[in-house]
Amino acid sequence: MTAGERDKKMDQIASDAAAAFCLKYEHATKEQIEAAPEAYLQYSIPYLTVRTLHRLEADSRRIKLFAIITGVLTFVLVALTIVLAGYALRLDRVIHSLSQ
Repeated sequence: MTAGERDKKMDQIASDAAAAFCLKYEHATKEQIEAAPEAYLQYSIPYLTVRTLHRLEADSRRIKLFAIITGVLTFVLVALTIVLAGYALRLDRVIHSLSQ
């Protein structure tokens, strides 16, 4: 099993577990939660951690996309600078030949 497959499987397991937890405790009242907050935190903190990791993964995809776009734009800028320098050299030669 590759790392990507393992991550997808663990992601699915975590999502299923979170859904089951929510179904199990969806009718919990505020008084029940206040009576035993550690019981609810014991299960909700891992869920919140997984959810935060999902957000970070989405952010890392955006960062990677922006890095690729920045690299492409940098390459285009370098290419245009080289073309402009070549044009300036040719223009200098033409002006020099016309002045003679």
